[in-house]
Amino acid sequence: MSDQPPQDLPPEEGRSITAHVTATGQTADYIRELAALTGRTPEAVAVQWAAGQVAVPGTSLADDPDVPDWPALFDGPADLSERVHEYLQGMGQ
Repeated sequence: MSDQPPQDLPPEEGRSITAHVTATGQTADYIRELAALTGRTPEAVAVQWAAGQVAVPGTSLADDPDVPDWPALFDGPADLSERVHEYLQGMGQ
């Protein structure tokens, strides 16, 4: 066999592939947020999503029955929002 490429193939620049991916709705929102968090472009994340390399959740975390309600995750005073300045002043003493 010869190490020479077959003559009937186009040159390398002719062998490129251009792809277009469209994401809409909540999927697009998720991809934008993921891109911002990871420092990538939304387009790069969308291409990975289309290739099956990025999983997009079917529901928002607030709608997911496996995620507990936020009050259960917070272990602090119930009146924190009303008395935040008072609490912060007490921490500085």
